[in-house]
Amino acid sequence: MANRLLMLRRLKQFVPLPFRTRLKWLGYAWQDLTGGAREARVPPKRKTFIGGGDFIKIGDAFFGTLKRHGLSPAMDVLDVGCGQGRMARPMTEFLTGRYEGFDIDGSGIEWCKSQYKDVANFTFHRVDVFNARYNKTGKTAAKDYRFPFEDNSFDRVFLTSVFTHMFKDDVANYLSEISRVLKPGGKCLVTWFLLDEMSRQSQHPVLQFDFEVDDVSRTTVKSNPEAAIAFDLEFVRGLYKQFGLSIKDIEHGKWGRPDSRYDLQDMVIGIKPL
Repeated sequence: MANRLLMLRRLKQFVPLPFRTRLKWLGYAWQDLTGGAREARVPPKRKTFIGGGDFIKIGDAFFGTLKRHGLSPAMDVLDVGCGQGRMARPMTEFLTGRYEGFDIDGSGIEWCKSQYKDVANFTFHRVDVFNARYNKTGKTAAKDYRFPFEDNSFDRVFLTSVFTHMFKDDVANYLSEISRVLKPGGKCLVTWFLLDEMSRQSQHPVLQFDFEVDDVSRTTVKSNPEAAIAFDLEFVRGLYKQFGLSIKDIEHGKWGRPDSRYDLQDMVIGIKPL
């Protein structure tokens, strides 16, 4: 596994992104052709834009994490950066409360709207927020965006691999909005790359945050910082405190703790006090 990850890192260094993208598309197209029928609400691999890994397994695993942290059927949940419904899919037979998801990628939202037409309590929104990697024509800066929901609306808010592609002012605004829309006693589950003494020394074979973005964050790609951004843990702790959220737990991921039993990224579990 380590050798494979090292090879992937070298490919990223020396093979141009457009060529890598084309090679991946061809590989995924072959898998679509030979893989047989797909399960409901699972996009073709060649049209999946939300990262690598098994669409079903990753969604099911995070659903398990949500239940482990107290998700119950009647709760109202917000999925920030819902993509193509990877996290929504396993909740369709469970959730009787309201599910709301939004994303900056229009194609993902259109896919979800077409696939979840029969699920009355699931709603998807496309938001026109700028991101140099995912929505270059976006008209609203993430640091200025207000979530389209009332105060105290949700029992759970979750973000997977969203803050890992955002700058500090954008992250601060989103965390402020998360606090605003959470109900008192509600939880937010957010994945990050967190920089502390241990993760700085972990020498992950692919995720090397070698380039400074600002005084609290670093990136893996100098020319494209939003490819992956890691934040100082103490800065993150300060943000949660600033916006009235208590950190219940931090589940450090494998990227910075190779022996971790959790997923690749770190996850911060925050609570809005009663």
